[in-house]
Amino acid sequence: MKLSFKRITSSGSFIPEIDGLRFIAIASVMVMHASVYIMLKDQSVYVNNFDFELFGKILHRGMLGVPIFFAISGFILGLPFAKFHLGNGKAINLKTYFIRRLTRLEPPYIIVLTLLFLGYTVFFNTIPFDTGIRSFLASLIYSHNLIYSGVHPFPLLNPNLWSLEVEIQFYVLAPILAFVFAVKSKTIRRSSIILMAIAFSIYSIFYVLPFLSIIKFFQYFLVGFLLADLYVSRQFLFKKTKYDVFIGAFLFVFIWLFETHDFNTIIAQCAWEVIRLMGIFFLFYYVIFHKCLKFLAYPLVTNIGGMCYSIYMLHSPIIYVFGKYIVMFTFSKYALVNFSIYLVLLVTMILAISSVFYLFIERPCMERDWHKKLYSCLKLGKIKN
Repeated sequence: MKLSFKRITSSGSFIPEIDGLRFIAIASVMVMHASVYIMLKDQSVYVNNFDFELFGKILHRGMLGVPIFFAISGFILGLPFAKFHLGNGKAINLKTYFIRRLTRLEPPYIIVLTLLFLGYTVFFNTIPFDTGIRSFLASLIYSHNLIYSGVHPFPLLNPNLWSLEVEIQFYVLAPILAFVFAVKSKTIRRSSIILMAIAFSIYSIFYVLPFLSIIKFFQYFLVGFLLADLYVSRQFLFKKTKYDVFIGAFLFVFIWLFETHDFNTIIAQCAWEVIRLMGIFFLFYYVIFHKCLKFLAYPLVTNIGGMCYSIYMLHSPIIYVFGKYIVMFTFSKYALVNFSIYLVLLVTMILAISSVFYLFIERPCMERDWHKKLYSCLKLGKIKN
């Protein structure tokens, strides 16, 4: 059997820059969580010879990786609908659409949830069984954020899974939202998407719900829809120039500069939300359309980005299980050296374990109709027996 890390796509078309953007998103989240764990577990080593408070603030910017994932989802799910309405694409069969989402995402998700449930409640006994089973069932139906609002703000078995619940909400809404592509006037169509994105950005600052939902992050999915519109229409906003790489690099740095709570007034927070949203849009535009950051299309980068789903679900449990043993060792009297070694070891462990899970669990689920093929094989086996 030949093993390959390359993502299997539904349409058969592969946009390497998208997996490059996935790499940015997953790398930022993974490094942030690993770094925070190291600093919390072994602060005494670092207090006197490195400013980890400032370093921690910088690393916390890694949370932006999640909105980047949302924008990617908006683009990927928006493409087939945009092709149907704006290009020569075939009509979307909603039954096939939802079955595809189900067979692609559910098996890896359920396996990870089950392993975490058994690990925390049976093997490590860190969560009471009754608490664990309730949390397991709530996460299983992607409703932990809603059911436990105000009690446990994040899923107990894996806090990172909150964003997957938001993703599922978008999967359900995407076919309805996609009717925006049916608007013939591109000015009205695109203006509507832009105005909705700005409105939700401002709304997310003024009104905070007691639970996390798509309402707080809808603007990022809309950015993806706008990019899908432009991509299918083959419309460039700017001409390619020799300065594109510098523009792309500037946008890459710019979107990480501040967090919303860095600003003291509501007006400033709203302004930054909208400005950063624009920064994300133009970064995606320059990367996908102008291909300005070529390293994002390198095979190593796209392979890691392609298995981001596995890494996202597994990286925190791996950090918690193996991190406590890694930080027991002191490699140097210099804090930054120790920190760097810890981080490299944790990231290596995450990539190694996630790669195995991706190759044998997630990637096979990317095959279209894999469940039908499996059923046929099982049925054939019964007949032979």
